Amino acid sequence: MLSYQHGYHAGNHADVLKHVVLGDVLAGMQLKDAPLFALDAFASKGIYDLDTDEALKNREFDSGIGRIWPHRKDAMPAGVRRWLDAIQPLNNDDRCMQLPGSTALLRHWQRPQDRVAACEMHPQEFQALRTTFSSSRGFALHKRDAYEALGALLPPKEKRGLVLLDPSYEEKDEYRRIAKAVSAAYPHFRAGAYLIWYPLLPAGRHKELFREMHKSGIRKIMRVELDGMGAFGKAESPMQMQGSGMLIINPPWHAMQAIRESLGWIKQTLCPAGQSRCDWLVPE
Repeated sequence: MLSYQHGYHAGNHADVLKHVVLGDVLAGMQLKDAPLFALDAFASKGIYDLDTDEALKNREFDSGIGRIWPHRKDAMPAGVRRWLDAIQPLNNDDRCMQLPGSTALLRHWQRPQDRVAACEMHPQEFQALRTTFSSSRGFALHKRDAYEALGALLPPKEKRGLVLLDPSYEEKDEYRRIAKAVSAAYPHFRAGAYLIWYPLLPAGRHKELFREMHKSGIRKIMRVELDGMGAFGKAESPMQMQGSGMLIINPPWHAMQAIRESLGWIKQTLCPAGQSRCDWLVPE
């Protein structure tokens, strides 16, 4: 959706889960020296300023990085530490005001042999990407539709890689659309890891995503969820996010335990009375 701008939501609990899991999956894949390709299909901005009017309007970062930053020197799982190590150079010790988005994180974690592509259609968001980054060998910015990019950029020449899909879900049919898009892309890139982020709403719309993925015939789909159970605000409407989750198709074996450890720490830090799950939506 061209109306969606992530700056209003940057740094919230959903960003924490999404970015830590992204790092855990990527690290698991990078245990092999072979090059890999990473596609950020809904890139948005590269780096977010949490001191802007956008971010301060609802202060959603208070539910995420705001609760974690005071614990940055504590003992924590490697996945959370990896994420914080990527944030630290942009900030001082007292406040976290600059937050890397998924594209910036992929750029930070990119090895010389890897390749990254980031796609964004919103004019202002894409301009922010171009201001932060420039396309170079192994790193490309595309002003193109995410769904079109799946067909155009997959399969990659590297034969290994991951695809991050985190649409805004502003349209009711987005859950079905993202599932259909992955189902269409998967036969062309079966070796890829697909990370699909989704919100947990009182309306329960994410269940349509589950139904469609079950019907796709794709196996080995891991489910990771964090439900604040009210810790992220009262459910005053059917569309108020209470948590979020990720479906991971083909998670690297080494990443699975890392994700469980990261999820446990995140839950304890963000919402001790909340609920989390890490299981198989569809087993291998």
